[in-house]
Amino acid sequence: MTRISSRQNAWFKRVRDALRQHSDEIVIEGPKAVADAIAAGWKPIAVIGADENPTVTHRFSRELFSAISDTKTSQGVIGLFERPRATAEEIFNKRHTIAVALDGVQDPGNVGTIVRLAAAFDAAGVILLPECADAFSPKAIRASAGAILSVPVVPMSYDELRRAAVQHRFQVVAAEGRAAAHEPPPREAVIVFGSEGSGVSAAVLTFVKPISIVTSGRVESLNVAAAAAILLWRSFTAR
Repeated sequence: MTRISSRQNAWFKRVRDALRQHSDEIVIEGPKAVADAIAAGWKPIAVIGADENPTVTHRFSRELFSAISDTKTSQGVIGLFERPRATAEEIFNKRHTIAVALDGVQDPGNVGTIVRLAAAFDAAGVILLPECADAFSPKAIRASAGAILSVPVVPMSYDELRRAAVQHRFQVVAAEGRAAAHEPPPREAVIVFGSEGSGVSAAVLTFVKPISIVTSGRVESLNVAAAAAILLWRSFTAR
């Protein structure tokens, strides 16, 4: 196997671009994570290592590998994959549960954590509304702790969400701190969580029912992932 050591190499540039853009191709790091992705049916383009390894298809020099590794302590294997494409139908056809929508949640760590929560509490999938961080960025993938492999993630516009909810007869509710407290729906619903700074956007509030979480009042608001954990757990236990 030829050892690649130049930053001008096409494979190095391809992995670097996938780390930055992740629109068509994405990167997963670590031998177990790469193996799990392949087992889940994700389509590998290349498996890259820094050392001789029978599982890798391309070998980078250690310097080159370190330049594309996105973790502090590299595990020596990086997988380049086709980006999975889920559909809204995959989410809305699951009528026994609820779906999650994220509205302008810009921290990829929070997005990945909520994907993990969606798996933990058997949500049908995660909808990314405008201005959201990408669930397939390296940080979001790591934060999902493998849940990204089993949770459908679909980008949608506000109007697409509204029309899909009407078509499939899903209720849409939104976590909104100033709203009256209500229990989240247990099934056939979408729960929208807004951005860390400004909450749910005005565009969403035109077609949703706001709900809130009762707290002591000693804090102004909850982190979006904390709010998602509470409402998804309450919805799950009510099914």
